[in-house]
Amino acid sequence: MKGRWLITACATALLAFVSVTAVAKNDKDKGNKKNQDNYGQSKKRYRQFNDNQRQYARTYYNQNQQVFVQPNQWNDDYERRIQPGYVLDDDMRRMSRPAPDDMIRGMGRAPRGYRYVVIGGHVILVDSGYRVHDAIHFDINLGH
Repeated sequence: MKGRWLITACATALLAFVSVTAVAKNDKDKGNKKNQDNYGQSKKRYRQFNDNQRQYARTYYNQNQQVFVQPNQWNDDYERRIQPGYVLDDDMRRMSRPAPDDMIRGMGRAPRGYRYVVIGGHVILVDSGYRVHDAIHFDINLGH
């Protein structure tokens, strides 16, 4: 009788421990929505600008620098975020704007489901979910 009671108590304790661990992991995974959007993205492959597009974008920038003036609230934290796999947050979405039509004509249309946006001295290829696939950075001397 004592043996049966001991086995039942151990099994109950083990089941409780496993359940608490699973719930804690699930709560941790829910965490911050921004982190969840960007979790595990470094393992994926992304579309990239080709050399001709990069060259055209730099030529366009040299002739139209005013298009790339950084917003006043632009900072180093935003700068670090612009990398493949990052999902633009609401603030960055508000600061971004569609790339000018004449720039798009020179670079070629973005692939279906993607678009070019300009933000903080960059031309960025984003998908429909605002996930960054590639970026061309320009050294901005205008603005601030």
